[in-house]
Amino acid sequence: MFLNQIPAPPIDMVMPPINGIVAVANFVVLAIVLLFVVREALRTRSAVPLLIVVGCTLTCVSEPIYDFVGSVWYPHYGTTALVRDFNVSIPLWMIPAYGWYMGGLGNLMYRKIGNGISVRHLWMFYFLFWVANLCMEVPALNLGVYKYYGDQPFRIFGFPLWMAMTNSLMPILIGTVCNVLRDVLVGPRAFFTVILMPMLIGMPQIAAGWPTWMALNGGVGLVGTHLAALVTFGFSISIVYLLSTKICVRTQF
Repeated sequence: MFLNQIPAPPIDMVMPPINGIVAVANFVVLAIVLLFVVREALRTRSAVPLLIVVGCTLTCVSEPIYDFVGSVWYPHYGTTALVRDFNVSIPLWMIPAYGWYMGGLGNLMYRKIGNGISVRHLWMFYFLFWVANLCMEVPALNLGVYKYYGDQPFRIFGFPLWMAMTNSLMPILIGTVCNVLRDVLVGPRAFFTVILMPMLIGMPQIAAGWPTWMALNGGVGLVGTHLAALVTFGFSISIVYLLSTKICVRTQF
């Protein structure tokens, strides 16, 4: 008889009341980001900055896919889910979280790459996005509004660093592809920006995250997941390096 390789989620978790404050805080941050994005759209006379945020916000409905394979759990009880799929219930605040993190930081990279970015600054932003991811997730994790379960590697206050290795790629890829297609995403074709966002959010998750996904759901234990996370880190920095050779003003280290 085969043993179950998939870790059991903490299904008895109850959403704490602080969840409402987390939701409000995320909506406030999104509102601030939108002020800057709308100003940028008006300045450049392009809808692309705003459509990046719209596309990223709508992509939040795909979150259960990544939570299922990445062993992330949001309490079913004590809350009303925005969407439930793969037995994963996604809270309402995932809407603004996707909007301000992927959309806001994606816009930042869109502007920086468009203006000309050096290799040093690209790597600086890559690791700053790690910090942004930590600042976003660690408080919510320790308030009990969700949890990473199973044999998660390299945890810091409950947050597994391999997740930052994939999440930090998203804004960079958004900024890169939208700049490559800058001359295409004009007029009515600018609306293609919206349907690009699920791809640009999913690609780095899969490209860098799949070794850790397989380890987490393969029953290999903590040693195995730590080794897999090192591979994920290697994939992540390799992707940034390859992008830097094409998008940066100077390509040498």
